[in-house]
Amino acid sequence: MTFFEAFNEIKKEHSSNDLIIYEIIFYLSKKVKDKLSYISNRNEEIDFAFNELRKQCIEYFINKKPLGHITKNTSFLGISIDVFDNILVPRNETEFVCQIARQKLLEKFNNSKISIVDLCSGTGNMGLYMKKTFKDSNVTCIDINPVSIENIKHNSKKNNLNVSTICGDYLKTITKNNLKFDVILMNPPYVAKNELDYEMTKYESDISFVNSNDPNEFYFNIFSNYQSIVNNPKKFLMVFEISSTQTNNLKAFLEKTDLNFEFYKDLSGNYRTLTVSEKQTI
Repeated sequence: MTFFEAFNEIKKEHSSNDLIIYEIIFYLSKKVKDKLSYISNRNEEIDFAFNELRKQCIEYFINKKPLGHITKNTSFLGISIDVFDNILVPRNETEFVCQIARQKLLEKFNNSKISIVDLCSGTGNMGLYMKKTFKDSNVTCIDINPVSIENIKHNSKKNNLNVSTICGDYLKTITKNNLKFDVILMNPPYVAKNELDYEMTKYESDISFVNSNDPNEFYFNIFSNYQSIVNNPKKFLMVFEISSTQTNNLKAFLEKTDLNFEFYKDLSGNYRTLTVSEKQTI
């Protein structure tokens, strides 16, 4: 069976997304690793078992297994991120969050040397992107899951991006070690327990989605303690990934503080990013 025949056979069974079929072929093959090499070799015999291709496509299209857990890798804003078992695969929505963060950091700090912490880091994708973008910055990734820490170290070495890692609770770790930062990034577990379903945790750890009775707790704790964890309470930036369902509760909380905040919608029109900084003075 040729690559072209294998692709078309799978497309008959799962016609919803050609790109996914290509990606799984690239993962399984030793000689076809991108679209150009696929075109060059499309009439050559496949170098993997067709049943393995069919199996992996069933995992994705039928069993809803994330592509990153099939290929053990994903691309995040140009960075190659390997994904360990049960660790959350970086989503496209988080790329949007990082792009907002980059824009805000440039406006506020203008490429000066700053300290950045990525809380609830997962694979380290956000922290690694910041280190790649702001090369002179000091980046620390904190996650409570030791497997996540090993995943971050692996991706840091793979991409030649030097970030520090700490295994521990997102807030207790900072306060216990008296750490302070200019920029705080966080993509915490923000799914409400009553919204969590089996499909979400079938391949990824449930603490990646929900780790509290109140999905807003992570944000509220950071808001309430920001003065003790930022270098300069008069000049700092916090960037959070959020769900649209949280916007009203987060806004209500922040309106009672002296903080400046702004919500941003992603390309789907859903609120996805929250930035928080010192109160603007006239």
